[in-house]
Amino acid sequence: MHDDQMAAGLVGLLLIAVETLIPLVGALAAARAIRRRGRNARLAMAGCLVMLPRPIVSTLGMALGLEPLMRAVGSHMAAHVLTAMTLPFHLLGFGLILAGALSGPTQPSAPSLRQSPPAPAVEAGPY
Repeated sequence: MHDDQMAAGLVGLLLIAVETLIPLVGALAAARAIRRRGRNARLAMAGCLVMLPRPIVSTLGMALGLEPLMRAVGSHMAAHVLTAMTLPFHLLGFGLILAGALSGPTQPSAPSLRQSPPAPAVEAGPY
């Protein structure tokens, strides 16, 4: 029985690590694409960064407050309450990623070129 609990704990830890690393890798990939993709990549990066706290909040909720939560709402509802706490992170992040993916392509901001001032007007002489 002890081996099963340890295996379940390791699988849970692996899933939390993947759930944390995927948005981080997505944010880094979007940051690298900002020059080419402009606003779309910024939206995708913001979406990934918004999704990043989700597994952290979920883990902290389970580690620190699961027992009092189970006493307050029951053992069956505690998991649903934790899911409801993390759902806004997921929905907002996914919405931002979709907005970046589905919005029209934009031109990245071009560096401004310094223009020389206009030449002074030359008056016509008495020729």
